[in-house]
Amino acid sequence: STKGASKARRDHINGEIRNMRALLPISAEDQERLSYLHSMSLICTYVRKTVLLTGVREDGGGVSPLYESFLQALPGFVVALTRDGKLVYVSENVPEYLGLSM
Repeated sequence: STKGASKARRDHINGEIRNMRALLPISAEDQERLSYLHSMSLICTYVRKTVLLTGVREDGGGVSPLYESFLQALPGFVVALTRDGKLVYVSENVPEYLGLSM
């Protein structure tokens, strides 16, 4: 492997990360502030959350009314972790309680 080939692979990987980051449901300003490592972490978290919550979706679109009612009834926010301690979901109202964005 030559230096040029290594650089080409890194450039390709970085381009793919930028493409995936653009698909995240966050503002363009927030996307630009993310490092590549943070981008990959957030992309993986978003994919895990999407896979985890596929059972609570109704007809492939929107969140089911039962799920919305459940979240609204909670006095706080929801955080879901895997057994390994990886974050897979944080409810959208977490900034109201912690003052932090994802």
